[in-house]
Amino acid sequence: MSNFRNVSKREPCPICGKPDWCSIQEVGSSVQLHYCRRVLSGFDIISPVNNREYVFIKQSKDGSCLYKDREQYDADRDEWLLQNSGYHQIRQQKERPKQEPPKQPESHAGNNALSVQAKPNRELDLVYRSFLKHLHLNKMHIRYLKKEGWSNQLIQRSMLRSLPVNHSRHYNSDDRERITLELIHEFGSVQGVPGFYQKPDGKWTFTGSSGILIPLYDHNHCLYRLRIRLDHPQADDSGKEKNKYNNFSSYFESKTKGGALVNAYINGCRSGSHIGLYDNPTVDDYTVCYITEGEKKAIYANHVLRVPVVSIPGVNSFNKLLEKSENGFTVLDYLKSQGCRILIIAYDSDKYINQSVLMYENKIIEFLSSQDFYIGIAFWNPGFGKGLDDILSINVRPNYELVKEIAGV
Repeated sequence: MSNFRNVSKREPCPICGKPDWCSIQEVGSSVQLHYCRRVLSGFDIISPVNNREYVFIKQSKDGSCLYKDREQYDADRDEWLLQNSGYHQIRQQKERPKQEPPKQPESHAGNNALSVQAKPNRELDLVYRSFLKHLHLNKMHIRYLKKEGWSNQLIQRSMLRSLPVNHSRHYNSDDRERITLELIHEFGSVQGVPGFYQKPDGKWTFTGSSGILIPLYDHNHCLYRLRIRLDHPQADDSGKEKNKYNNFSSYFESKTKGGALVNAYINGCRSGSHIGLYDNPTVDDYTVCYITEGEKKAIYANHVLRVPVVSIPGVNSFNKLLEKSENGFTVLDYLKSQGCRILIIAYDSDKYINQSVLMYENKIIEFLSSQDFYIGIAFWNPGFGKGLDDILSINVRPNYELVKEIAGV
């Protein structure tokens, strides 16, 4: 009996998502090799079927491309290392280190301030919008977003982009230097723009591991920060992904030999964590505003619900809702000026089993209790999905109950 079989509607190709033309090879009792005849890029990909990562192995003689599930690929590699190099090398290969800036010569330390002040939001808006025009959203990320329920219209309007910017499987830093140089020619300088920094040879470039760049907007609709949804986030001891989102920042605190604190990115700029406002004044109803954790989730919720949605970088970061902008106003001041009466907290449904999330939900209610809004808590059947975007992608709307009314009403 052949160990090959064709894909089907019940078992589509995990690489292209189609139910025909591609094949699966069984190797042993548990290993599967996938021969895709449509996706011939030679890149590692995120499956549009099951959202798992598949590693490109090689191109076969018939022109199809061979892929293996990332977990199985890593397990096979670890087994080989165990037989050839010892356990300590497995740990070195398996753990993916956090991205750190290149080591800077000690001679630069005296000129490298700990923090370069960020440009005003309106200036950052111009630079970042131009920056995103130099980038594209690759096919792997487009497939991932469509799997998440994003329409072509939303993908185009959202201005999401991919990092790295080149098409090579192996990164070429020249692309980043070229784009940064074009921005310098356009704006005179990128110093004070989080994410950009100067290399020891004097050339300017930008940071960022492979992933999806997501824009953040303030209440003046200025694009003032970027976040990265990482393709390869870290994993905890149980294999669960953690720290999936990073700030697009050129700041890494380091010490000189003399013990002085410096930013290891020369002339780099700290991003900090910020809220994002996602609204569309031409179509949104501002009576109700949702507050949720995560920018991608907020963008999708705004698109579906047609109400403003505020993203906070973490369930414990709600104090940023009262941070004042350069004109002295907060995002809540803006929402009130637009007629907003109800703030709905929409934290993930794992709050029913995660005491930390539930605790911070109670804390944000208390934090907002002095504000002149009704406060509501969103809820839904956890079986429909964990996050607000998960349920909206299957046409389920959240319910909410008011937990605080406006004083005197």
